[in-house]
Amino acid sequence: MQISTFIATSLLCAGAIAQSTISMSAAPMASSAGGAGAAGSPTQSAAGGMTTVHVIKAGNEAGELVFAPNNIQANVGDMVQFQFYPKNHSVVMSNFAQPCVPIQQSDPANAANAFFSGFVPTTEMGRLTYTIQVTSPKPIWFYCSQGKHCQAGMVGAINAPAQGNTIDAFAAAAKNAPNNVTPAGPPAAAGSGAASSSAGTTAPTGGATTPSGASSASGAAPAQQTTNAAPRTGAEGLLGLVFAAVVGVVVL
Repeated sequence: MQISTFIATSLLCAGAIAQSTISMSAAPMASSAGGAGAAGSPTQSAAGGMTTVHVIKAGNEAGELVFAPNNIQANVGDMVQFQFYPKNHSVVMSNFAQPCVPIQQSDPANAANAFFSGFVPTTEMGRLTYTIQVTSPKPIWFYCSQGKHCQAGMVGAINAPAQGNTIDAFAAAAKNAPNNVTPAGPPAAAGSGAASSSAGTTAPTGGATTPSGASSASGAAPAQQTTNAAPRTGAEGLLGLVFAAVVGVVVL
């Protein structure tokens, strides 16, 4: 009778221990649609160390020469992911005064680490990405340096004001620019300088510091967090010990 009571109690304890060891709450996950999510619809983060990601299309499905949306409002620490569409575009940081000229040339005092994605030829829709991190609340101006894309309206901004130096005024100035200039140096990015496929990789964590943002070329889906199951070995080991104790008592 005592042996039976001991066995039953031991099994109940082992079950409780196993349940508490294996249980684990899932962490929140960012949406992932070819990268961070739909253009203009930032993925918000509230917990778990996730980051707000804003998506801007470089081109679109119709082949138009646009950044969509062409202006977003982002906080310091947010990520901005450019998703590339056919046929061949780039993202170059400039300033308001000279929309189609790299900031390295137009404003060298603020261009020690200005961002440039390099040219990104692709036939796929939004699978190649380039991501920067916002590190200043000041406006960030950018354009595509391919052909006459800048003059055709392929310009954009982060935190452009509603009055004064607006995104519309920036686009109007770009339309009259005499030249569309590509940076002379290599792409500015953390690690490699070329964008890559967004499939099956983890989130970028930042890149080279710029006057207004940090940049990294990446094929990642930023701010996506996965949850691993809790290890089961601890519970199984406890069950094994209880079983061995029970067998030992029966033998005795």
